[in-house]
Amino acid sequence: MELGTKVSGKPRPGGSRREEILAAALKLFGEHGVHAVTTRQIAAAVGISQPSLYAFFPNKQTLAAEACTRAFEDLAERLTVGIEALKRGDCNVRDLGKIYVDFGLTHPAAYRLAFMVEKRDLAPDASAGGLPILAAGLKAFDLLREAVGLTIGAALPSEEFEPLAQSLWASLHGLVSLLLARPDFPWSDRCRLIELHVARAFAQAACAP
Repeated sequence: MELGTKVSGKPRPGGSRREEILAAALKLFGEHGVHAVTTRQIAAAVGISQPSLYAFFPNKQTLAAEACTRAFEDLAERLTVGIEALKRGDCNVRDLGKIYVDFGLTHPAAYRLAFMVEKRDLAPDASAGGLPILAAGLKAFDLLREAVGLTIGAALPSEEFEPLAQSLWASLHGLVSLLLARPDFPWSDRCRLIELHVARAFAQAACAP
């Protein structure tokens, strides 16, 4: 699922040109980094003039902030589907971890923008989109926290549960970021590696004091 496509049958708001700009920007940001990309390059990739791009986004920071927010929203929708399956008993909490990892590996540009770019490079202040980014990111994390709470964290006091949920997120992020940043490393079978890492992360969390 790329930014601008449908999730659970719900089309993204906005016209097709706006979605084309977001998709082109995301691709360029993923390939070259936010700093190295200009609005002129984004406009050229879409086949429009730079002034035409500004009719949709006043500057690069606003564009990057919306693309980042979209990435968090896409992840949150995937996790929501997983949690619904978890509540029905159709999957286990480790499957939620694999949903997170799969999102990062199959949508590397979106993942890098959401989790591997410093906030000041996206939105230096709230007016440039900082608050929507934070809200979307927290929603995605809340879903991961909920999944943990439905299983291994249900009986833990809040002061212990929060760092446990954050530690699990950090563990999943560490694997995704390494696989994205070092594709030339002689990794073992990727599916087996992911299965083992996710299983051990949740097993360690379940044994946490």
